[in-house]
Amino acid sequence: MGDYTQSVNMMLSSGEQVDIFSSGVMNFSNTVANESTYDLNEGNLLNNYGKDIVELIDPEFLKGCVVNGTLYGIPCMRDLASGMWCVVVDKEYMDGIDYDYSQINMEEVNPATAEDMTELFTQLHEAYPDVNVVYPWDYGYLGQKLAYDAIGGDVFGVLLDPSNSLEVSNLFTSDMFKEYCQLMYEWQQAGFMSKDAATETQNGGAQVIAGTLIADTTAGKPGIVRQKEAERGGRDSVVFQLGPDFVASSAPVGAAWSINSTTEAPEAAMTVLNDLYTSPVVTNLLLWGEEGVDYVLTESGHCTFPEGVTEQTVEYYNLVWAWMMPCEYPTYVREGDDIDLWEKTIDFNNNAMKSKALGFSFDSSEVSAEYTALTNVWEEYGNSLVFGLIEPEAGIAELNERLEAAGLQAYIDAKKEALEAWAAANGVE
Repeated sequence: MGDYTQSVNMMLSSGEQVDIFSSGVMNFSNTVANESTYDLNEGNLLNNYGKDIVELIDPEFLKGCVVNGTLYGIPCMRDLASGMWCVVVDKEYMDGIDYDYSQINMEEVNPATAEDMTELFTQLHEAYPDVNVVYPWDYGYLGQKLAYDAIGGDVFGVLLDPSNSLEVSNLFTSDMFKEYCQLMYEWQQAGFMSKDAATETQNGGAQVIAGTLIADTTAGKPGIVRQKEAERGGRDSVVFQLGPDFVASSAPVGAAWSINSTTEAPEAAMTVLNDLYTSPVVTNLLLWGEEGVDYVLTESGHCTFPEGVTEQTVEYYNLVWAWMMPCEYPTYVREGDDIDLWEKTIDFNNNAMKSKALGFSFDSSEVSAEYTALTNVWEEYGNSLVFGLIEPEAGIAELNERLEAAGLQAYIDAKKEALEAWAAANGVE
């Protein structure tokens, strides 16, 4: 990823010919500000040469790549929504406490509450006192649990009711944040979490495989059970979801694709981009390789490796970067996933709660000093709070005091002004 970013940056800045690139990976807002992206509606380019894209993508998501009335990119079509606050539990431990699975769907996420998790964790901790029950990941993953919208890509001024209001608020004085930190503190005090969680170097899956952890957290989506089991070396898992399905304002641009503003052939570039989004021949070649050599199809239509070939020995295998492809929908579904995975993903995206600020981006250059100072403060307190290592009431009060001194209100005011201007220009109320 670092090589891609560095190489494309050099190509764009030097004027070297490049027609299509992942502007989301490059930071979409920066590529627009640097005038590296082409107006995809100029000369009716998208409608004339990207007709299949127009039919494929919900206009609400396409609007997410519009800046000041101009369409500069096309969202990567995958799981744009996130199932907020999913807890993934190793089934072996649940078997050990004789868990009642009668109401459980082993293939999908199961709705639950924080109280449900506390009760389950209590039983697991009593049965396995020498194994850490849960690893909730660090403060950087807070946005996978709480359904606020970190507009502009940071937590210094957020939408607390993003589907209904454009009011910019301080996350760290909200009940949402306070209640989460209180719960983490209670879990820490109950012994569910390691006191060294903040310095843990292994991810949750690796800890489960090592036998030192029972559950970790993630963002949910169709197929998440299979994905997490693969991360855990094939161990059966049960997934619970405590929050809603949510599309944040930054989702459409997170892995967007764009045409370079200096392209000499915009019509040809859009034609290729159209195929990258909609052609099964092109997308499966890029994702899976050559049929019969790198992959085969089962009788059910699933994709898998040929006999005698593994993920480690196959000549071509690109699944690790599937999320970055322009569109996953025309690709074959890997063996083990539901054959209708992409239909489920489309429904998941379309039916999720969406932020009113879809498409908003924030240029923080005028308050860059404040951003740096605020980031330093949040980094100092973040893990202590989200791992329940400090008493939350006192810790949150001290955090807010430090953030105010670092210029939080000035930063929020700048973001609020930018959001109001964006809303007026785009007719969003």
